[in-house]
Order: sequence, then structure tokens, then C-alpha cells
Amino acid sequence: MGLTERKKEILREVILKFINTAEPVSSQNIVDNTNLGLSPATIRKEMAELENLGYLYHPHTSAGRIPSDKGYRFFVDNYIRKSIENKSSSIEQAIAASKASITSEIAKDITKDMDFEIILKKSSEHLAKMTNYLSMIVAPEIYNSKFRHVELIELNKGQVLLVLITDTGRVFKRNFSVEGLYNNLEYQSAANILNANLRNKNLSEVEYSKLKISQSDSYLVPLIKKVIDTIKKIINDTLVYNRVYIHGTSSILNQPDFFDIKKVHNVLKLLENEYMLVNMLLNLVDGDELIIKIGSEIFEEETSDLSLVASKYKIYDQSTGTIGILGPKRMDYFKVVNIVIAFKQNFDEIFSQNFH
Repeated sequence: MGLTERKKEILREVILKFINTAEPVSSQNIVDNTNLGLSPATIRKEMAELENLGYLYHPHTSAGRIPSDKGYRFFVDNYIRKSIENKSSSIEQAIAASKASITSEIAKDITKDMDFEIILKKSSEHLAKMTNYLSMIVAPEIYNSKFRHVELIELNKGQVLLVLITDTGRVFKRNFSVEGLYNNLEYQSAANILNANLRNKNLSEVEYSKLKISQSDSYLVPLIKKVIDTIKKIINDTLVYNRVYIHGTSSILNQPDFFDIKKVHNVLKLLENEYMLVNMLLNLVDGDELIIKIGSEIFEEETSDLSLVASKYKIYDQSTGTIGILGPKRMDYFKVVNIVIAFKQNFDEIFSQNFH
């Protein structure tokens, strides 16, 4: 059964009122705060029918009603998503304002010489501050990153520091030992060969057999093979755990939605498991689409009181990470969605200067 326009409008008003107050919404609330021109009795009847249809429900013994997961889903699909798809002036203006705010705030806090991981950490802090919910940023998987540059620095005789820089600006350092005596010039020559052969290659394609090494440089082969082995170890070690930067745990727990101790335990159980959070983001977000998951749509009991807004982001249109905002189902979807979209659009613009 489809909803009449009147039911849609009343449902929308109930959800907006509940998002703002965290209090069950009565028919009198709707009369007092809208210009629908309907009597309390008419609104009460419509709200009862919305409850029978599964869009609203009565919490405890309250006279008011609150949205169900089905109600939130209708609201998100019919008001938030349509605003994005239609590029409505309200969402476009909100995204532009968020982009300006993001640029202004992060510019104060980030310098050109910062490691990529520090930039992600600070970005997650700003996102949590802007939304007042939990922010999560998953770094791009190193396996999908591209080779940018390698440096070889002699520490002691036979002891070398390898510095690997990817296309996202992530820096990996690893010590290794090598047999044979090489001087600084030869270490530089080996690095030059690797940089010439591997620049902009996907790290998954790093293989000694694919290198072109001249006969005159053949004496560097043992050193180059050792460097390739060390790069592969870095990739394998990093694949074991895909780094996630989380900020704003206290913000989400301070929401009135989580005064119930059982709900607090459920949220904490989820937040303590970073591996689960990473998998949640990587498995739910596909392609460039912004996703909005509500309550039980996420997974498991721990998320039944939460909603997730998430999207992929790109660095140089190549390496892909994920950004997510986790909050109560009563979250301000309009605000969170425009911030996530703005951050995604602005990511390369904000950070690319750090890596040129």
C-alpha cells in the first residue's frame, strides 16, 4: 500500500521533530510546529495508520511515536537521496558550505610535510567535530596503491634503510641487511633503476622479473632483489591490517539515544573491534556510491541502534579508501550526508599539495 501525500508529509514531520528533540512525537507536537492545517484528531488517525503500516511505533507507554527503521528508510530514500540525485539547491548549498568549512579547518591543522597517516588521523578528528558523531577513515589498501619512489640509505656496512613512498603519500620504512659491499653511489644507482622501472606501477605488480636492468648494472642485481623482497614484505605485513582512524567515541556515547546501559555495551563492543569496523566499511561500500545503512541493515545486534553514512574516496583518482560516519538512527542525515559528500569531493583538492 502506497502512502498518501498527507501521510508522507506527517511522517516527514515526525522524523524531523524526533531528530531534533530525541523525544517521542505526539499529534499535538505536529499541530503546534507545522502548517499542515489539520486537526489533532486527523493527525492522530494518520499517525496510527502509519504505525499499523510499520513506519512509526510507540516506545514504552509514551503517548508519542518515533520512527521505525522502515520509517527512516522511507525518509532517507525519498528526501535525502532524491535531493542528492536532483542536485537540489538546498543540498548543493549545504555541500558548498561544508567544503568551505572543511578547507578552512583542515588548512589550519595540516602542513605539507606531514605523513599521510597523520593527515588521515587529523581528518577523522575534524569529521567527528563537524558531525558530532563517530568518524572513521580507512586508509587506501597498500595493495591497490601505486609505486611513487624508493630511497636506499646506508646505516652501517651491510645495513640499509629502505624508504618506500606510494602514490597516496604513505611512507613505509624498513631496515634490511645485504651481503657484499656497496657504496652510497651504488645504493643511489639501484634506487634509480627501481624508480625508473616501477614508477606508477601498482604495488601488486612489483616483480624482479619485470625489471629492465642493463648489463653494466648487473652487479647490482643481488641488492635490487633484496629491495624487491623487502617491498613485498612491507605489502604483506600491511595487508594483514588495513589501518582505520577513528574519532568521536565519546560524542556518540553522549547522545541521548544511548542512556540505556545495554545499548552502551553494544556500541562499545562494536567500537572495540577495529577489524570489524574496517570489514563493515569495506564490505558495505561498493564503487563510488554513497551508502546509508539504518539499524539492522548494517549487521548484527550491536548496530541495531545505529546508522552509517559512508563512501569511498580517491587520491589522484586511483588509490581508494573509505570514509564513514556512525551515529544514532536519529542522526541528522541531511547534515552528515552533505559533509561526507563534501569531504569526498574535496579530499584530493585538500591533500594533493602535500604529495607533489
